[in-house]
Amino acid sequence: MSDDIHAADGRVIGARAQATRRKLLDATAKLLTEQGILDLRVVDISREIGTSPATFYHYFNDVDEAILELAGEATEDEKPLVDHLKPGWTQTDGLKRAGEFVDAYMTFWDTHRAVLRVRNLKAEEGDRHFRKVRTEANLLLMDALQDMIREGVAAGRLPDSLDPFTTAAAVVAMCERLLGYQPEMAKRGSGKSTIRDTLATLIFGIITGHV
Repeated sequence: MSDDIHAADGRVIGARAQATRRKLLDATAKLLTEQGILDLRVVDISREIGTSPATFYHYFNDVDEAILELAGEATEDEKPLVDHLKPGWTQTDGLKRAGEFVDAYMTFWDTHRAVLRVRNLKAEEGDRHFRKVRTEANLLLMDALQDMIREGVAAGRLPDSLDPFTTAAAVVAMCERLLGYQPEMAKRGSGKSTIRDTLATLIFGIITGHV
């Protein structure tokens, strides 16, 4: 697979153009965090790095395309989380390992929160491009979780009624939803440490069969 980076018209771009494109992506992420998607315009992104909208359109067809690129980059950052999801959690060390996974996932969400929330919103509205990148990201974790659940069922720690795919999807959905609304939950008294400990305990119970 080629690692070439392309302009909006499909042409391969050089190092200098890649640097400009990177600045536009960074500006998009910054403004998305500061003002949200509804008020984000191409002219604002361009002005942030001292260039023109024409320059933006040289690299991206619209704001959504830039955010989609950022969402793809977030997926790359999500891949190391799989290292925390290996079969073999026990009643003794499982809660600690679940906590380590949640810590890493929370850091990931803190880093990419604005992009991930837009990705999920667009996906739920039916945008096929955002649905694809969200599905690819979630399957990274779901595939690893399925292996852990299958191992638990085979060992007799978990009931046969637990379908590995459905259970893995439920765990990912729970984590994604809670972390996506973490700022709002904090306003109601559920702080970061509370969310962290609750998620870790629930995941530990689901994976090991212990609470």
